[in-house]
Amino acid sequence: MLKTMRKNAKYFYILFVIVIISFIFWGVGNMGGKGDKGVVASVGGMKITMSQFWKVYERAEDTMRDVYGDKFDDKMRQALKMRVLGEMVSDAILYRAAQNAGLTVTDSELSDAIMSEPNFKVNNVFNRQVYLRTLQLNRLTPADYESMERHELLVEKMRRLIEDPIELSTAELASIPREMAALKGKNVSSGQQTAKVLEGAILSEKRQRALVSFVEGLRRRMRVTENPNLIS
Repeated sequence: MLKTMRKNAKYFYILFVIVIISFIFWGVGNMGGKGDKGVVASVGGMKITMSQFWKVYERAEDTMRDVYGDKFDDKMRQALKMRVLGEMVSDAILYRAAQNAGLTVTDSELSDAIMSEPNFKVNNVFNRQVYLRTLQLNRLTPADYESMERHELLVEKMRRLIEDPIELSTAELASIPREMAALKGKNVSSGQQTAKVLEGAILSEKRQRALVSFVEGLRRRMRVTENPNLIS
């Protein structure tokens, strides 16, 4: 397990960044509006345009270059394109699922999320002028940002609804000491800390599998189309 965690650390970091970027840039542009040129995917009527895709992809590629440097080649670039598209489609599926489940984001929840954002704070207190200036620098209006934030919060609610009930079984908890067998000579405190890390990693992987399974099940029932040739 420890070896697998080290081996996949970069991959999971990149995947995490892609998910966050897809949240941030989902609402930018005229999603599903008239005049969209090139739709790389459609999920239950929601369109992912080429403009939206490239905004997410370019920032994901910048992150990959920071991590891999000169090792980031054409093969990795093509794989990243498919990964970005897949994550954006999954995000759209979860958004539609949240709507169908009747989940909503209240004005109070939206306000709390915005006021809790560290980038909008001065001396740990929300500052409206900093908020507006930050949006302006990123070419966003408050309406644009609030729409994207609602989207993110709604998808996150759906994720929590799927993942939070998942817990480790007795057998899975019992496997942790075996994973730590190679840690002979470590003190008790270090061992306890490592056990917590392993427990968290196993639980996270189990919840991720449940989320993927849920999304794939919905994909088969929703009207999902993809046009990867537009981004190859």
